[in-house]
Amino acid sequence: MRRSLVAAVAVTGLALGVPAVAPSVAQDQTPEVLEPVAKDTGQEQDPGQIAGLLNPLATNKKMGKQTGTLIVDAESGSTLYDNNGSTPLIPASTNKIPTAVAVLHFAGPNRTLQTTVTRSGNSVFLVGGGDPLLSSRPDKPTPGNPVYPRSTSMRKLAADTVAQLKSQGATKVALKVDDSFFDGPSWGPGWPADYKVPGIVAPVSALIVNDGKVGTWGPITDDPAIQAGQVFAALLKAKGIAVSGVSRGRSGNDTQELASISSAPIYELVGEALTDSDNQTAENLFRVAGKFAGTGASFTGGGQAVQKALDELGISTVMAQFKDGSGLSRENRLTPSILTDILRRTVRSEDGLWPIASGLAVAGVTGTLQGRFTSLDTDDAAGWLRGKTGTLNYVSALAGFVQSRSGRVMAFASIGNEAKSAFETAAQIDKIMAAAAECGCPGVGGR
Repeated sequence: MRRSLVAAVAVTGLALGVPAVAPSVAQDQTPEVLEPVAKDTGQEQDPGQIAGLLNPLATNKKMGKQTGTLIVDAESGSTLYDNNGSTPLIPASTNKIPTAVAVLHFAGPNRTLQTTVTRSGNSVFLVGGGDPLLSSRPDKPTPGNPVYPRSTSMRKLAADTVAQLKSQGATKVALKVDDSFFDGPSWGPGWPADYKVPGIVAPVSALIVNDGKVGTWGPITDDPAIQAGQVFAALLKAKGIAVSGVSRGRSGNDTQELASISSAPIYELVGEALTDSDNQTAENLFRVAGKFAGTGASFTGGGQAVQKALDELGISTVMAQFKDGSGLSRENRLTPSILTDILRRTVRSEDGLWPIASGLAVAGVTGTLQGRFTSLDTDDAAGWLRGKTGTLNYVSALAGFVQSRSGRVMAFASIGNEAKSAFETAAQIDKIMAAAAECGCPGVGGR
């Protein structure tokens, strides 16, 4: 769940470029985009040297009983290191990468999600459109640390609604909440009940505010849509509109729109899901992918959308299973090869997948990698590596890309399952990737 305050970071050694802004994207939402890997990206590396260096690390028992590590050259696609790279494994939050592929492929990077208020007679409907960052609280940036992406202000939506109601002479309404944009169960396959706490996940809903938290420090609600309605009702009351009650209802064709507010664009939401491993955002994007793919805005439909997107892009999904969007389910299965195939395309800005490359955390600097690659035996990769972490009990994973000492960019994925300690496995993966980055193999001198 969100949310950290992250400053904009220029990564040493990886050129950043800014493309022309699409007409639907405001100038203050200009995306940071990594330039595609150039054809001449430095001296090619020797897989034999890399294997000799990495084998002792990648086959260490700290990686767990089931493990897979694959490293490929981002430009040529040639395999630089392969230790069980085609083995299906529990991916944990690296599963957010194929979720991002699906929503970018079917919904597009610049689409926004709408939360709308409509009216029919005395009934006012609060209609969710899948926005995971709807908030009744103001963002609180600090100097040099803007909130990114911005929250969607329920307060503004309420103020606009009140202005319309008062202009129509209404002073008292019955509030209905409509979360029918999403389908199916709200709790993921195989999710234990103790995931329903702040910082992990709330039941998935097309209408959710404040990450589903009741109050500032309260528990997670069992019904995000009703809780969102209660928060919205309080905002209406504070501005002089009485609310007789909050219940479920469906906004029909006979309703009049009173107000609407847009989310941040999809590419920013993808960044939120990846950089900070925001489970709620990932699950909503999973459902949105299913909605626009035509497979259904459910856990099943989201999984089918991911499968369909990868198939259409020519990425093999043999032995893969997509049970949720966040990677919380232990029923998910991914191979390192699927992840590296996706990541090669993101680094090369192919298939519209650039928001994935730009959205990955920077080693030692941002998001879930801020505290990693900081030890003496791993800090050579700090600032040079971007990746998506994954952690469950007895599972650790990391997938991303890194520029090696030779100047070549490598896409990689490393997953450990049935590990004695997920923390130890994460540290071991860091050693693997730091060694690969520093090696060069054969290399052309220092940084």
